[in-house]
Amino acid sequence: MKFLIILLLFYHCVFAETMSFGAISTVDKTLMKKKLNPLIKYISKTIDKDLEFKTGFDYDDTIEKFRNGTYDFGFIGPSPFVIATNTSKNKLKIIAGLDNKNNGNFHSVIITRKDSKINKLSDLEGKSFAFGSPKSTLSYFMPMYLLKKNSLDTKLSHFVFLGSHDKVAKYIIMGKYDAGGIKASVANKYIKYLKIIQKTVDVPDFIIVANQNIPDKIIKKIRDALLKPEATKIAKAIKASATGFRIRTYEDYIELKKIMLKVNPNSLK
Repeated sequence: MKFLIILLLFYHCVFAETMSFGAISTVDKTLMKKKLNPLIKYISKTIDKDLEFKTGFDYDDTIEKFRNGTYDFGFIGPSPFVIATNTSKNKLKIIAGLDNKNNGNFHSVIITRKDSKINKLSDLEGKSFAFGSPKSTLSYFMPMYLLKKNSLDTKLSHFVFLGSHDKVAKYIIMGKYDAGGIKASVANKYIKYLKIIQKTVDVPDFIIVANQNIPDKIIKKIRDALLKPEATKIAKAIKASATGFRIRTYEDYIELKKIMLKVNPNSLK
């Protein structure tokens, strides 16, 4: 029976006319699909298979779909990747990661309104704070880790989860919350109205992964294609600051996993 299941999964990977490409929508789903469309087409052409963009209802639902093998391929953030692979028998295979001038790493920033009297981390004591999703690398784990390191997590008046980076920025601009944690690119988009008071440590950027049932020869074929100079424009369609793709390994996420456990010991369950 086990052999039959494996055979059926292999048949799907090799012979299915249409395969799925999953992604967590860090922005509007339509915009996310548009950003990833060049990548999806490139992979589709590389393996001669049609790929269909898929996403879940939210972070939790999408991570579960990565975890249970719903997606054949996908684009996933570092924290969701750590969660999905830590609590799953479906060992996602890393194909490649986004590269940039910072060795393929990125960071989040602590922001407040431009006219705010908050100018340094210690000024956050007694203030309200907004995060994005509780599963987000840059809008929860990294900023919360920074707050904890400075013993400020218990000194806030309160904090909330708003679901997205853009919503955090907009609510702070409107004065609904005193400060928040988001990725630097979103902060820069609203920098006319915001100021950055601190950045977090660097962590690996987003990665392209495959279901464990995808044959290694297909993984290699896609990876080799993504590492070609011509794929730079594919990466830039996803993120303007990207310079292409780079090789990633599970070891790259060990430090992030430690940070996540320090922020929330139950985050990987």
